Amino acid sequence: MNNMKRIYITCLFLYVASTVSAQSYDLVERRNPWNAGANVTGIMVDSTTVSYAELYGRNNHGDFHNYYEADKLWNAGAIAKSITHLKSYSLTGSFSFDHTSGRNMSGSMFIHPGFYPVDILEFTPGRKDLQTYAFMGGIAKDIAPCWRIGGKIDFTSANYSKRKDLRHTNYRLDLKVAPSIMYHSDDYAIGFSYIFGKNSESVKAEEIGTAATSYYAFLDKGLMYGAYETWEGSGIHLNESGMNGFPIKELSHGAAAQFQWKAFYVDVEYSHSSGSAGEKESIWFKFPANRVTSHLSYRFSKGNAAHFLRLNLTWSRQFNDENVLGRETSNGITTTHVYGSNRIFERSVFSVQSEYEFIAPRRELRFGANVSSLKSLTTQMFPYSVSQTMTCRRIYLAGTFHTKLFDLKTSGIFSAGDYTEKSKTVKTESEPGEPPYRLTEYYNLQNEYATAPRLTFEVGLRYKFYRGIYAEIQAEYTHGFNLKYIAGANRWNETIKLGYIF
Repeated sequence: MNNMKRIYITCLFLYVASTVSAQSYDLVERRNPWNAGANVTGIMVDSTTVSYAELYGRNNHGDFHNYYEADKLWNAGAIAKSITHLKSYSLTGSFSFDHTSGRNMSGSMFIHPGFYPVDILEFTPGRKDLQTYAFMGGIAKDIAPCWRIGGKIDFTSANYSKRKDLRHTNYRLDLKVAPSIMYHSDDYAIGFSYIFGKNSESVKAEEIGTAATSYYAFLDKGLMYGAYETWEGSGIHLNESGMNGFPIKELSHGAAAQFQWKAFYVDVEYSHSSGSAGEKESIWFKFPANRVTSHLSYRFSKGNAAHFLRLNLTWSRQFNDENVLGRETSNGITTTHVYGSNRIFERSVFSVQSEYEFIAPRRELRFGANVSSLKSLTTQMFPYSVSQTMTCRRIYLAGTFHTKLFDLKTSGIFSAGDYTEKSKTVKTESEPGEPPYRLTEYYNLQNEYATAPRLTFEVGLRYKFYRGIYAEIQAEYTHGFNLKYIAGANRWNETIKLGYIF
């Protein structure tokens, strides 16, 4: 379930970002299909140099949101991106900073809820602040008449803090490095990339002062089954002796291959990751995963207009094993032993997205559809198991109309989904005992937010000043239907931007 939320929100964010940022840069970036993959040498397939810098401020408000989001949220930041072609090499890079602040927030304590197969929830509403710094840099160079080499690095650092008990402070790092090579001749090109990735996050909780009642937390081990205790409890892992909060990390290695023949492009990327929660000898969870992504693109022109057909495929499967730990003390030295492990959760995701884009000098149009299927199974306690199958569907349409001084942008998105759940108890001669605890209220909220039908409308107006300077305002409205658990059906978003294309 959490993974579906992450995929849905990520796809929606990427789509909205691509329709409202600096348009000239986006067109250059999207029309070259190599930019969708890991091989940075593909930037040399195009020869257009373009850069932009932008400041923005955004306000979000309304009751239609996920359980861990705020009713009222604002964020502001700056972003700069560039693709530069020189005599024998090309460069690409970006830098961004974003500050987000929301009030009366509770729920997940992680920066990206659902990214990992475990989650920690707290229940004291308070203010949360998130700061994100991101850097990307890549270089590609011709080394022979038909050969190119290059490398790309993506780095993101984030810190997250809550200022009301139960307080927590998070630090997250994301790193991806991809050295690449390309062979090209006449109408075709072949590329290969090695991909190394690392991400980590540490959640540190604390209680300031003396409260009349204890603060509780919940460790979600899958489908909102898990441990509900005071935050210092041993089942939550936030306050264990010799441990610095709740550390979690993931390492991945992968490879990608790209092929282009005339206007047709395809790439395939595979990665294997090994994740763990805990540190030193005290590793509570291990979660390996396999992931495959693929992009297909075809371009054709008619007159002064260009047409693009795209197909994106994503598949992943992840397991989560909980270790059985024991501690022995001898001569004042405590040693931790791993006596075994139990597979408590697994999830698999398959997503298909198709898109058509039309670009002409005075207008642009994008139309697409996405279908994602998530299957989850939790087996935290013998003999109980629960499986869930969820499907989410989304269609979108976006248009941009250009005049000498103005750009008018509009878009609409409709999404809906459904899910089914099955429970099973294995026959056993022994007494099964009570089933694992489930946080039913939050489970219902996240299910409804992921699958409820909704309509989103967006309109933006950009005024182009002198020599690439522009100002832009945009508004977005979302309405959810057939709601039972979410407090309200409406969500608004207003954005102001000031930028420069150069």
